[in-house]
Amino acid sequence: MIIILAVLAVIIWFFVIPYIERITPGKDRVDLPSYLGLSGPEDAFVVLGETPSPSKAIVRDGTVYWDYDSVKLNFSDMFWANIDEGVLLFTTADEVIRADAGELSYVRHAEAAPGAGIEPETVNTDTPVFFTENGRGYVSLDFAKQFSNFTYELFTNPYRVQIYAKSEVYKSLGVIKDRKLRVSMNIKSGIISDLTKGDTVYLLENNGDWSKVRTEDALIGYVENRYLSGEPADANIVVSEDFVPPAYTSLTNDKPICAAWHLVTVADANASLSRLTESAWSLDVVSPTWYKLVDGTGVVDSIAWKSYVATAHAQGLSVWPLVDDFASGIDSDGRAAFLASADSRNTFVSYLIGQANALGFDGINLDFEAVPEGSSSGFEQLLRELSVACRAHGLVFSIDNYPPRAHTEHYNRGLQGQIADYVIIMGYDEHWGVSSGAGSVASLPFVLDAINQTKAVVPANKIINAVPFYSRLWATNQDDGTLRIAATPGMAWQDKWLSDNDVTPVWNEELGQNYAELLQKNILYQIWLEDLDSMRARVDAMKGLGLGGVAGWQLGLEKPEVWDIFGAWTRG
Repeated sequence: MIIILAVLAVIIWFFVIPYIERITPGKDRVDLPSYLGLSGPEDAFVVLGETPSPSKAIVRDGTVYWDYDSVKLNFSDMFWANIDEGVLLFTTADEVIRADAGELSYVRHAEAAPGAGIEPETVNTDTPVFFTENGRGYVSLDFAKQFSNFTYELFTNPYRVQIYAKSEVYKSLGVIKDRKLRVSMNIKSGIISDLTKGDTVYLLENNGDWSKVRTEDALIGYVENRYLSGEPADANIVVSEDFVPPAYTSLTNDKPICAAWHLVTVADANASLSRLTESAWSLDVVSPTWYKLVDGTGVVDSIAWKSYVATAHAQGLSVWPLVDDFASGIDSDGRAAFLASADSRNTFVSYLIGQANALGFDGINLDFEAVPEGSSSGFEQLLRELSVACRAHGLVFSIDNYPPRAHTEHYNRGLQGQIADYVIIMGYDEHWGVSSGAGSVASLPFVLDAINQTKAVVPANKIINAVPFYSRLWATNQDDGTLRIAATPGMAWQDKWLSDNDVTPVWNEELGQNYAELLQKNILYQIWLEDLDSMRARVDAMKGLGLGGVAGWQLGLEKPEVWDIFGAWTRG
């Protein structure tokens, strides 16, 4: 008997007890705040759809706040914030909504230059709609919900937020017996929460005997499949489209237009307009280079003449003055500071609109060619704000762009095509210096590639392709191979050079240009001509593309016959 009892004891000790322990569910509960990564009593775990967010929300005074970056990424890119300034903006086609950090209000129509009869409106709130803390900005979900479409629900002990940012069909299962939601596919793993018979869970993964599920109160864990209903059912989560942003209207012409830039480097050069446009019968728009961004505060330098606008209007020309960002006094840091500051942008936009009202010009041509890659958000916001102001004051808004390349993607041509009236391709400088090597300023394949890439993201009727009225004369020393630009001539100069040197150009069908070269004193001179032939080839290629028009850089370098070539398309 003693031996039998001893054997039974050994069996129980080594086999029965371990077996019972293996099949007995664990009873230890996880510390839920720690498990969800919550570090303070205000922190809230966020589930977006069925995906846990890496960023936490904050619940303060009964209001749920989410960090600005998450709000912008998941709800609307029309939000913009500067944490250092403590400013949050939401910009539509016709207004800017501004909230200052910590204030119990926000302002509608806070744009730099409201239209006639529009007054800023202060909307009071019970809690701040925006605050900054530890270098981050936080946006009230109730505020964000007014200007974007999503739903959310807050759960407590600890805080969790379930957010749906779009309507979607999820797979749901019913709980058929009380069970525990666990950390892993093991009955010994920690308990996250209790599941009660009749509860609904959403299926994330089926792993054979276990499923990963999301509960209706924003917890994610594992439960055995035998405690869930068989086949998952479709669960429709509907996010109503209550907020419909105002549509972007445009002043884009029904027919192609013809524009040209007037290089004005000193105020007295304004007097040359009539002379330069004397034969330009097909010209619709002139863009004098009047304005320069001076520094990071948004101050603009001007050499504008009011009489210039009157002269142009008398000739039937619209005036879209150019404003650029490459004044000698501003560097990359200055540009970045300007684009990042709501107040600096307001100074800039207010000044330009004030100039339009005072001088009576018809549009604004933005020529920012040195936007830092890290400043894309500020640049996009400048475009939005300038677009709102131009639309409110009936001004045509055009934006100049390099031909699309990887290093200029941050200019966001897709956004430009949405909010601007015209997106202008500076379709030249294919070869521009020693680094690029000798070659054409704007070969036909180069031009068409830029147009087609732009058409992929911008409506064709908003695209203006700009052509060069200049060429480059390249000089290569045959002894040492050094390359330099001997001249950057207009059409009349290059004709004289060909005549003086008795050089006959040769047509290159592939490039759509005439080419000429001359070996003189062991220097090889090469020129890919921008002439009437290249203009015809370019316009012929553009005609069938549905473009918004053509522009030329710069007035005074062309031959009079160029206007006949342009006019045959735009006025024909």
